[in-house]
Amino acid sequence: MASIPYNRILVGIDGSKQAKRAVLKAIASAKRNDAELIIATVMRQSATKTSFGYIDQEMLDEVKTEFEELVAKYKQAALDEGLKNVETIVKYGNPKTELANTLPLEKGVDLIILGATGANVVERMMMGSTASYVVANAASDVLIIRTNQANEPLKR
Repeated sequence: MASIPYNRILVGIDGSKQAKRAVLKAIASAKRNDAELIIATVMRQSATKTSFGYIDQEMLDEVKTEFEELVAKYKQAALDEGLKNVETIVKYGNPKTELANTLPLEKGVDLIILGATGANVVERMMMGSTASYVVANAASDVLIIRTNQANEPLKR
C-alpha cells in the first residue's frame, strides 16, 4: 500500500524544550514529505493580574517580539535543511482553538505536530494542556512528540 504524503504541516511552539523537539521533528517530516511547513505560536492576549502585578500590552508586545525572533530562528533552521516553503505565524488568540481548528482550516493543514506539553503541572491542572485539546478536537492528523531526534524516550 502506497503512503500518502502530508502536504502542509503545522507545528505549534511555546518556547519550551518539548516545542523545540517538535520543530526539529516537523522539519524532518516536512523534508521527507516535500511539504510546506508552518511554524506557529499563539499567545493569549489579556491584561491580567498576576502575583507580581499586571501584565500590560507593552509586556505582551515584548513577549511577541521574542516569539517572532524564535520562529524566525526555527524558519532559518528549516531553510538550512533544504525546505523551500516555510511560513511563520505569531499571533494573539486562544492557542487551543487556533492550533486545533482555525489555523488548520485557514492553511489547509493535514498534519499538526506538537510537543507533549509545554505547560507546568499547575497550568495543566488549571487549563488543561493545549496538546490534549488539539488531539481531541483537530480535524487533521496530530502527532505528539515524546521522543528525541533518535526516537529515544525523553528523560523525565
